[in-house]
Amino acid sequence: MKYFPDRLKNARKMNGFSLQDLSDSLGNSLSKQALNRLETGELKPDGEILSRLCKALHVTLDYFFKDNSVVLEQAEFRKLQKLPLKEQEKVRSRTVDFLERCFETENLLGLNNELPFAPKSFKAKNQAEAEKAASKMRIEVLKIGKDPIFNIYEMLEETNIKVFKTTADKSFSGMSAVIGGKAGVIVFNDSREIPMVRKRFTMLHELGHLFMDLEGIEEKESERLCDAFAGAMLLPDEKVLEYFGGKRVKVYINELKMIKKYFGISLTAIMYRAKALDLVSDSYLKFFMINYNKHYKAQEFVGYEGQEESHHFVQLLVKAVAQEVITSAKAASLNNQILGDFRKMYLDNAIK
Repeated sequence: MKYFPDRLKNARKMNGFSLQDLSDSLGNSLSKQALNRLETGELKPDGEILSRLCKALHVTLDYFFKDNSVVLEQAEFRKLQKLPLKEQEKVRSRTVDFLERCFETENLLGLNNELPFAPKSFKAKNQAEAEKAASKMRIEVLKIGKDPIFNIYEMLEETNIKVFKTTADKSFSGMSAVIGGKAGVIVFNDSREIPMVRKRFTMLHELGHLFMDLEGIEEKESERLCDAFAGAMLLPDEKVLEYFGGKRVKVYINELKMIKKYFGISLTAIMYRAKALDLVSDSYLKFFMINYNKHYKAQEFVGYEGQEESHHFVQLLVKAVAQEVITSAKAASLNNQILGDFRKMYLDNAIK
């Protein structure tokens, strides 16, 4: 029971519950005061209490007996500040839970969980250097050349960059953190109120935070440089020049929509890329933004049909079961599922 008090508190926060909320969820079978005593270690739970807590908090029994093994370092927690405190704690706690399950699975399989680059290693002091960082990331780290990125979520996970999607108020886009000085995680908001192109941009913006050394740079400028990094990741210089052809005094919305459809980048991000390469003037960009906000902003929800999903973690679990490294019950627990559901979804069609 050494870890139980902290694990109970974390599980409560993962669900966005206050002590009273949890008591209500338990049908008041445990009072707020009793729950507080459980969290401080003054009271020890029996089997019946543990069973009720598992059901109310949507965790498996072994969750309560693990060490808190993950500490988020250099986390962009300020990005959570627009959310209510309970929502902030929910995002943080769920991120930690996700990472604990990932790292445990990788350790069981003997896999490396380090980032494919040294965190915060590319010194960037201006926009040009942020765009160079994006080029290096594309060509040397991810090895994707200049092609469009059709599934950023999967690409990042397949290259050992942890990605956790959550749902929160649209005021929160995403955040990133380093773990143990070598691993890293990107969190993005999968809310239906956020266009897919913005979610894609957010993941790459946070990748910029993980890759670039922005120490000593003011927050507003740091965010601008990560925006520049994300834009260059989505639409490399050569592609911008290819589509624009040269300096423009006029840009048609339909040509921007065609670029958006192929590269999965927002209309505004395309124009900022054009401005970065001096293909449109400051005054024309301002003119475009005024018109965009009046007439086209709502259209960001349509025009790009790509999907952002990854099955990387589940594939590791199925592999571990197939290699008899873990039981199917353990795999279900690591995926926060009951055994029957996990078997039905992933293990029923084994070829024998």
